[in-house]
Amino acid sequence: MSGLVSRFTSFDKLIATTLVKILYWIGIVAILLGGVVGLVTGFAGGFGSGLAGLIMTPIGVLVGIIFWRFICEIYIVVFGMYDRLGNIEKSLSND
Repeated sequence: MSGLVSRFTSFDKLIATTLVKILYWIGIVAILLGGVVGLVTGFAGGFGSGLAGLIMTPIGVLVGIIFWRFICEIYIVVFGMYDRLGNIEKSLSND
């Protein structure tokens, strides 16, 4: 147990990449739920509004998922760069 606490408090290994992956899936679920709500509420305004929502909602969901993936990948890249810079620093200090 103390090993887990020391890993958590030492900042040698970042947990952010794992958190980004969890937040990615939470975001996907939220986007899909928003799409379902968009479809349902579109028909509440009438048939024409519902038909437009039937066409636009899947496009919006697809764009939202792509954008969310892009944002999460940026975070993963930034944290990956930090890890790699730490490895480079360790290898240079060993020489």
